[in-house]
Amino acid sequence: MKRIATLFTLLLVLLNAVSALADFTPGEYTATADGNNGPVEVKVTFDATAITAIEIVSHQETAGLCDPAIERIPAAIVEGQTLAVDVISGASFTSRAILAAVEDCVVQAGGDPASMMTAGEAAEKQADEALSYDVVVVGGGAAGIGAAFNAKEAGASVILFEKLSHMGGNTLISGGLLYATGTPFQAEAGVTDSVDDLVAYWQSRAEGHANEDLLRLVAEKSADTTAWLMENGVQLAGPATAGTSDVPRMMTTGQGGSGFVLPMVEAISKLGVEIRLETPVTALLTDESGTVTGVEAVAADGHKVTVSAKSVVLATGGYDADQEMMRKYSPSYADEYCYASPGNTGDGIRFAMELGADTVFHDGIIGLRGIRPTSFGDPENGYAWLTTLFVDQTGARRFNESLDYPIMHSKIVESGSHHFFIICDSTMASDEVLATLLSEGYAFRADTLEELAAVTYMDTETFLATVARYNELKGQEDADFGKAAALMNGIGDGPYYAIRLVPATIGTLGGIKIDLDAHVLKADGSAIPNLYAAGACANGEFFYREYPASGTSIMMCFTTGRIAGTNAAAGK
Repeated sequence: MKRIATLFTLLLVLLNAVSALADFTPGEYTATADGNNGPVEVKVTFDATAITAIEIVSHQETAGLCDPAIERIPAAIVEGQTLAVDVISGASFTSRAILAAVEDCVVQAGGDPASMMTAGEAAEKQADEALSYDVVVVGGGAAGIGAAFNAKEAGASVILFEKLSHMGGNTLISGGLLYATGTPFQAEAGVTDSVDDLVAYWQSRAEGHANEDLLRLVAEKSADTTAWLMENGVQLAGPATAGTSDVPRMMTTGQGGSGFVLPMVEAISKLGVEIRLETPVTALLTDESGTVTGVEAVAADGHKVTVSAKSVVLATGGYDADQEMMRKYSPSYADEYCYASPGNTGDGIRFAMELGADTVFHDGIIGLRGIRPTSFGDPENGYAWLTTLFVDQTGARRFNESLDYPIMHSKIVESGSHHFFIICDSTMASDEVLATLLSEGYAFRADTLEELAAVTYMDTETFLATVARYNELKGQEDADFGKAAALMNGIGDGPYYAIRLVPATIGTLGGIKIDLDAHVLKADGSAIPNLYAAGACANGEFFYREYPASGTSIMMCFTTGRIAGTNAAAGK
């Protein structure tokens, strides 16, 4: 009997051991979670004890931005058999979507997600590095790419540091537009235009406050910048109008910002530019005379990278992802949603100021509008671009709903209303995107206009009068605010919807003062030796308070970046 009991005990131990190993029901499971631009679907394969494979089945994420998350998050989960994986800097929405979808699959397979929240072993920290290059470029957006390209092409050795996990900065998440004069697209379309005309337009939108020499420099080089981009694989089409000018100057990649970034990153890589991602520069190095001699940076694993260099180019973008800088330099817009790159924290501006650089700020931003505090590409935020009736929090109409987005942003802010509502009838809003907005409290539904006013706390009398007047103008030229007759469709039958609309930023206007050779200048007009700046961190004399036309910033960034790279390589 004792032997039987012993055998029985051993059998129980073995069964328990097998049971402990059988964490999952083997098979393939799929799940989706919301990413940056829409649902991310994953397929996870399990054996009895582990996740053996993860496949991203479908997604709508931005090419270039999402790539590091899609490549690295599934691999880290499988390698470590853990869900305690760090999100990828600059691709946090995509990272979290993948993790959430995989967690869903773990549950489907009968596993316990909580048991998989122990982090795997940390990667071994590399030894500190001491490097030497001719030119260091800080920032991997349009200006940084332009600077790296021209510096390398001029024969310099070039290293580029980007603190996020991907290249492209604000350009990557943009609409993929470029604004120029003298392009083949204008010639083919028979457009009459000139450098003088473009400069005059930009200056008019800057209310006379821009540095006209800088405007002219970029305008004169705009056709060459366009040709350079196309020579390096960027596909463009156009022209079209933008801003308030009726001259067609705008071109599009048709692929959003990735249409610029992917081919241009490939181009600088082929030239031999060394690119260090997830390696933020933490300081500029100088000698006793104040001459810039290099940079210090920190790699993702924490090791220090010290680079001695003949020249440094700051191309770090704007500052609207940093609330402290927004309150100081663009205070009128400090509390708005920020749809800019998360890298827009003003690093280069601060570095330059620490060395005595002069700055130019006018309380300006690139303004637009949004619904959710997520991202520019969020499909729910797509409702913000409707041109139906907009009313303020009292129920009054304040402006033409088809205004160019920076102008509409200004109108929203100037109104003093904390928010507006986009008013839709039953024919305008009925999809899953709206369902998300309703469930999250960004939109409201009612069967009657009176009920809609009540649930949104608008003044009922004001709102009803506004809708009545709007419908009175249906199909006519808008006598109140000038909207085209074709867009005056009126508000029809219920149910009715009110979608909350708020101002947002997608970039800033202001930063380091530079000359036409992209030298960083002090208040006395002298240049800080060996230091250059380009793009959105140095656009304070190019723009004023309101953005003039889509594609202008990307043109300014690529063009000034190329100038900075050429001069940094030459040391002049």
